Amino acid sequence: MYKTKIFFKTLADVKEFVNAVSKYDNLEINLVSDIYTMNAHSLIGILSLNIADPIVLEVPSDNIPEQFYDDVKPYLAVD
Repeated sequence: MYKTKIFFKTLADVKEFVNAVSKYDNLEINLVSDIYTMNAHSLIGILSLNIADPIVLEVPSDNIPEQFYDDVKPYLAVD
């Protein structure tokens, strides 16, 4: 399982993120904000979350392609 926090600076970031993770349609990718969990492949689902704060990115799999980490790197939240 992979779990980290991500942050979107703009709405364009959200769209670019969805485009990036859409390459992994066979991989379950979730975004968790407060009590809500959304499919990271869903632009409308992500926009229903509070994107003003960092969001938890969860991938409940042990078979994550190495390229995935590079694709989500621009969105990692800096603590």
